[in-house]
Amino acid sequence: MSFHLNYFSLVRPSILDNENLREPQKLAYMDLYRHFLEQKSTRDAVVILPTGAGKTGVIALSPYRISEGRVLIITPQLVIKDHVLESLDPTEPENFWLKRKVFPSYEYLPNVTEYDKDTHLEELEQSNIVILNIHKLSMKYRNSLLTKVNNEFFDMIIIDEAHHSPADTWQNALNYFSRAKVIKLTGTPFRADRKPIEGRVVTNYRLGRAMTDKIVKTLENFKLIQEKLYLTIDNNPNKRFTIEQIRSQGIKDEDFINRSVALSQECNRQIIIESINALNKKRLGTDVPHKIIGVACSIEHANQIKDLYQEYKLRAEIIHSKMDKDARKEVLINIENHRCDVIIHVAMLGEGYDHPYLSIAAIFRPFRSLAPYSQFIGRILRCIPDNEARKPSDNIGTVIAHRDLGLDGLWKEYQNEDKISKIIETVKAQEKEERKLEHHLSDKYKKDIAEIEIGGEIIIESEYYDLTDLVKENEIYEQELNKKIVAFKEMLPNSNEEEIRKFILTQNKPQNTNPLLKNIKKYRIMVRDNFNRKIHQDIPAELITEFNVEKEGRDFANLRLTKDYRWITNNDQYDNAAIIAVLLNSIMKNTFGSRDKWNLQDYFRAEEYLEKVVDQLRTMLKSSLRKR
Repeated sequence: MSFHLNYFSLVRPSILDNENLREPQKLAYMDLYRHFLEQKSTRDAVVILPTGAGKTGVIALSPYRISEGRVLIITPQLVIKDHVLESLDPTEPENFWLKRKVFPSYEYLPNVTEYDKDTHLEELEQSNIVILNIHKLSMKYRNSLLTKVNNEFFDMIIIDEAHHSPADTWQNALNYFSRAKVIKLTGTPFRADRKPIEGRVVTNYRLGRAMTDKIVKTLENFKLIQEKLYLTIDNNPNKRFTIEQIRSQGIKDEDFINRSVALSQECNRQIIIESINALNKKRLGTDVPHKIIGVACSIEHANQIKDLYQEYKLRAEIIHSKMDKDARKEVLINIENHRCDVIIHVAMLGEGYDHPYLSIAAIFRPFRSLAPYSQFIGRILRCIPDNEARKPSDNIGTVIAHRDLGLDGLWKEYQNEDKISKIIETVKAQEKEERKLEHHLSDKYKKDIAEIEIGGEIIIESEYYDLTDLVKENEIYEQELNKKIVAFKEMLPNSNEEEIRKFILTQNKPQNTNPLLKNIKKYRIMVRDNFNRKIHQDIPAELITEFNVEKEGRDFANLRLTKDYRWITNNDQYDNAAIIAVLLNSIMKNTFGSRDKWNLQDYFRAEEYLEKVVDQLRTMLKSSLRKR
C-alpha cells in the first residue's frame, strides 16, 4: 500500500484468531495492547520470551492498533539485525506477515527501511518501520540517525535483546525519543550490567512452559565422565595427579583444570565421538538434516576440532568474528542449505542466529556465567517444523560436554531459570569470573595447561531439562522400536542389534523410484539447464507478456527493492527482461550460494523457492506499475 503515517491504525491484521501464530506471540500482543491502550501506561513494556518462541514475530505484531506513527526497531548486533530485516522485508516472500497469514498479500504490508549512511531523509519519511543496529544511533557515528530526524519522528521504539539496553548509546536514544512508546524484548531476565531491565514486565513466558507447549525443543543434557583422568604438570612425569588430588592439595585452581580438559585432544575426541553418535541416531529413519553446533575456546582450537570431525568423515565448517564478510556469508549459506554436518563457532553464532536443524550442542570450552552458556544452548532450541519431524526425538535437543569442564552448576541454574531474582544475584557474582575466562580463552593462554592422560571407561550420564510430553512420547516410541528389534533377533539370533534398528527405521522412509536417478549426473544437468532457462527466458517472457510491457523498456525499474538489489533497477543498461533475470539470479545466489556448488537437492529447494519469489515479484509489479 502507499505510505500512510497512521498505517498501523488503518489496516486490520489477523492476530488473535490466527492459527498460524504461536501462543506466546498472541499473549505478548494482548499484554502490550492492555499495557499501552487499556491501562494507558507510559512505562517501558518488557516482554520475556525464550529463544525459539517467536520474538521476531512479536516485533512484527506489536505496532498494530498500538502505534500511531512510525516504528524504530533497534538491534544490538549485525547478526540479529540481518535476521530481523530478512523476517520483516516486504519483498521477501517468506516474510513474517505473509508466512503467518497476518495479511493476505503484499499490498497490505508496511514500508520497511534499513537505516545506513546511504539512506535519504525522504526514504525515512516514507517508512512505517525503520530497522538499524544500535551503533547507527551513536553520536560517534558521523551519520547517526539522531542527527537526521527530530525527537518526535517515531511513535514506538522496539528493542530486541533488551538486556543490552543500559549502555550509554541505548539510553541516549531512548532519552532523545522520550515520548515514544518503548517495548523491550529479551530471553534473558537481566541486563548487561546485571541489573533488572528497566520497565514493567508485561509478558514472562518461561522456557519450561515453551517446552511443555512444544514451542521449543525439549533438552537432554549428556555429561561425559572419564573413569581415570590424570593431569601431568610442566611436562614432568613426576607431577602426575588426578583431578581429585589437584583439588584436595590445592595444586592448581579450578580454572586450570577446566582449561586443560577443554584443550585436551583426548577429551575433545570423546565429545566428538558422542556427538557423532547422537547425530547418527537422530538422522536414522528421518530426512531431517540434523546438525551439530560446537563452541571452541579460540580460532586455533576450532580448527583442531574441525580436523577431528573431518577424521570421522563429517563436513565441518568454522565461523568466527575475524572472518571477512564474504567468507562468513558463504559458511552461513552452506549451513542453511545443508552442505555441512558440523558448525564450530568462536564468539560468533550467539544471539540472533536461528537454524532449526541445529540439534546437538557440543561444548568444548568452559563457561563461568549463565548468559553465554544459555545463549549457546539456545541455538538448538528452535523446533523442527511439524510437517518435517518424523519421530519424537527430532525435537529433543542434545547437549554434550565433559564433566570436568565444570558446567554442572550452570546446567542446574539453567533448569531453574524461572527463579529470576536468584539468578540475577548468582550472575552478578559470576560476572567477574566470566570476564577473566574470556580474557584467558585466547591462543596465548594454552601455554599454562596440563597434559591429559585418560584410562578406564567413559561413563555417560544424561538428564532431561524437564519431563515433557515429548519425552514420554519418545520413551513409548523407543519401547515399541525395541519390541520390534527383539522380535527380529528371535528370528535372526546372530544378527546385529544396530543393523536391525537401521533396517527397521529405514523401511519407514519413502523410497525414490525416479528412473532418471540411475544416471544422477545426467539428471542434475537436465534440472540445471531447465532452471537456468526459467530464470533467463521463461519467467522474464511471462512477466513481460502478463504486464503488457516492451522487452526493451524499463517499466520494471520502478520495483521497490531493498538496498541489496537496488543496483539492478538503477542500471540504465538493463531492460525489463534483464531486470527480472538479473534480480532472480541475484536472489538465488544470495539464498543458495554459487550455482557451481549446487547438488540435485539444492536445485529442488531452489525450484520451490523460485515459485514463491516469482509470486511475490508478480504482486510487487502490480503495485509498482499501478503507481505509474
